Amino acid sequence: MIIKNFENLASSNLRKQALLIADSGLLAIQTERAVKRQVVYDTKKDTLIIQGEHVGLNKSGRLYIVGFGKASYDAVSTLYTILGERIACGFVVDLKGGSQGTLTCTIGSHPFPTLVNVAATRKIVEVMETLEERDTLLCVVSGGGSSLLCYPYNMSCELETQIVQTLMDQGANIEEMNTVRKHLSLVKGGQLAKAVYPARVINLVFSDVPGDDLSMVASGPTMRDNTTVRDAQNILQKYKVLEICELASCELKETPKEAKYFEKITSFLLVSGEHAVLAMKEKAANLGFKVVGQKIGFAGEARELAVEFLNQVQSGQCFIGSGESTVTVKVPGKGGRNLEMVLSALVNIHKGEVFLALDSDGYDNTDFAGAIADATTVEHARRLSMEPKIHLDTNASYQFFKQVGDYIDTGLTGSNVADLVVVLKE
Repeated sequence: MIIKNFENLASSNLRKQALLIADSGLLAIQTERAVKRQVVYDTKKDTLIIQGEHVGLNKSGRLYIVGFGKASYDAVSTLYTILGERIACGFVVDLKGGSQGTLTCTIGSHPFPTLVNVAATRKIVEVMETLEERDTLLCVVSGGGSSLLCYPYNMSCELETQIVQTLMDQGANIEEMNTVRKHLSLVKGGQLAKAVYPARVINLVFSDVPGDDLSMVASGPTMRDNTTVRDAQNILQKYKVLEICELASCELKETPKEAKYFEKITSFLLVSGEHAVLAMKEKAANLGFKVVGQKIGFAGEARELAVEFLNQVQSGQCFIGSGESTVTVKVPGKGGRNLEMVLSALVNIHKGEVFLALDSDGYDNTDFAGAIADATTVEHARRLSMEPKIHLDTNASYQFFKQVGDYIDTGLTGSNVADLVVVLKE
């Protein structure tokens, strides 16, 4: 089981079923399995076979690997076992690391960058600029890369953090935040592709964005950007970021649009939230539930989505979803969007219902992956004099579940595609 405290949480049959469904989704997106299933190397022909497509390498050229995001270390480590000495060198910026051949690992910070992230990114750019036309870059792009791969344009990473934090607190969605990030950076929005040019780039993408727009995953360092400085300015204005941050101005950088930088780039989507949803749907059906709701790429306020999802299920039915909600912070409490969603569900839940939400990377802005709740959670909270509505209104979901329990512990999973939601009614 990926859910470490499964036995403690499975105090009823309905809870156990919800946990089994969620765990099946986590298993379906495991990074190592996904890479081994979809990437093969033909040593005789010096050819990569990715999802059945043959991608020949230049025998006289070098092969480099770069990975950034929460699935990057596990993916790159697996690629080393597949490609072996064919890899000239590799770089990874992740929340975990290890030793593997010529790989250089940096353990960075998330959800906000530090100087460690910046130093690692500068080193990556420095090496990438040495690539020649005959060389190939195998690039692992995964969620979390927007923070882990960081090289700010004309500002400190502290100021970039302040701007992104404000966008988060004001309820901006992932597309809006990453649009701004692209234009605050020297590597995002296709700028790493420009640094690598004219070498060939093969992107292996682990998507965490609704709709799987690959140019938005990790803010698209090796993908052509369709947004502009004007788009970023409009978002800053919409959320009054300069006013809240007390900034007179914010200098933005346009991303490269020239077609030549992207002509030799090939991208493959290896894992997305859809893979988790399909696995969870199959598991729910095997457990005897009728799946009446299946939503891939949900977005919106966490507390509102909780009520919407609850209202979709009747007796013997199941709702399954993947996506990324937002939380508009009114009081600076501690929590994550999944904890907030479950807490909102708890305010509205009835006997015989179970609501589960978790972040597939295992870290819902806290050391909890998410939470599960039902009528027994309500009763336990009552005995502890913990009022769900008060904690919801003060954005204090972490404190609530830390005291009441029913939080989900997975540790860092090495995957990151979306938040996963399961709602059951007996």
